[in-house]
Amino acid sequence: MSTTTISEIWIDKNDLSSTKLSRVDVDLNRMADNQVMLEVESFGFSANNITYAVFGDKMGYWGFFPAAEGWGKVPIWGFAKVTHSRHPDIQVGEKVFGYLPMASHLLITAGKVTQQGFFDVDERRKSISPVYDSYVRCATDPGYHADKEDWQLNYRPLFMTSFVLDDYVGDNLSSDTKTVILTSASSKTAYGAGFLLKHLKQERGANYKVVGMTSAANVEFTEKSACYDQVVSYDSLEQLDLNGEVWVLDFAGNKELLLNIQKSNPEQPAKLVFIGATDVEAQTDKPEGNLDGELFFAPSQVKKRTQEWGPQGFGMKYAQAWQAFSKHIEELVETKEYEGAEAIAKLYVEGLNGHFKTDEMIVARF
Repeated sequence: MSTTTISEIWIDKNDLSSTKLSRVDVDLNRMADNQVMLEVESFGFSANNITYAVFGDKMGYWGFFPAAEGWGKVPIWGFAKVTHSRHPDIQVGEKVFGYLPMASHLLITAGKVTQQGFFDVDERRKSISPVYDSYVRCATDPGYHADKEDWQLNYRPLFMTSFVLDDYVGDNLSSDTKTVILTSASSKTAYGAGFLLKHLKQERGANYKVVGMTSAANVEFTEKSACYDQVVSYDSLEQLDLNGEVWVLDFAGNKELLLNIQKSNPEQPAKLVFIGATDVEAQTDKPEGNLDGELFFAPSQVKKRTQEWGPQGFGMKYAQAWQAFSKHIEELVETKEYEGAEAIAKLYVEGLNGHFKTDEMIVARF
């Protein structure tokens, strides 16, 4: 009998800092038609994955890879290899890139197969968007470069959010917009968006200032990134010019900070856009007051622009933005590797506690 042991890291939904390792043996001889076993080769990890956990129930992230009652599997973006296939058009040995659980393997039911990729169509996968259900075949992916895997793992999914967020703001700001503030400005998704907002100002005929807000410890790196016109620490709110129309792109999820910004100009309150929750500690702090804002869901903007520009047009615009950004940032970051379930679980808990290093790209392997 041929079996594969799947190792998974499970998160306690009621205590996100509590993890356990689950192992299950899968009888490969009993795989159903069109099922494919993917072995996770490597994946990136950042504050984005912590957001998946914090918003696991609220945004449906726990639904992609269901675990036992009360437990969840944190989604990650990574490379995987096909080790067994019951689909006639998917071959053993193929390498793909896509959305995976924090695990050694994933058994999917493949469908909608093309030369470029395929989807997991398993009914048990409670998906919030098809963007997360597709697996790109590296052999036909123009964005794949074997010597740049660490960059793809860490920036490809994050910069897609940066790209469509910048596009959303550019599509909706007015000539009166004076300031665009990004919280958690040292996070990869934030400074990717900051870079685009800053460098596309002239093309848009706009005159806003791009401001990055971050912790005092991360001010130096954030200034060095040159992705913002101004960098301000959270404890220096008085340095912000909040007159005129202000946008706040919130990656931190710190309600007290947002309330203070919102109250600073009662005649023209800031436009709040909620993207992430890198400040996990702040999620338990619920000061009185209502925030008037909107939740940004990247797949919706991807869908909108893909319909308007066409898949090829969208891909070309994204590639141009990515090439400019990656060239700008490449000297500032280096790769750090983690191996084994124990090291990965520890990495997750450290990230939950906000201990990511801003100048690192993380590559993890089971």
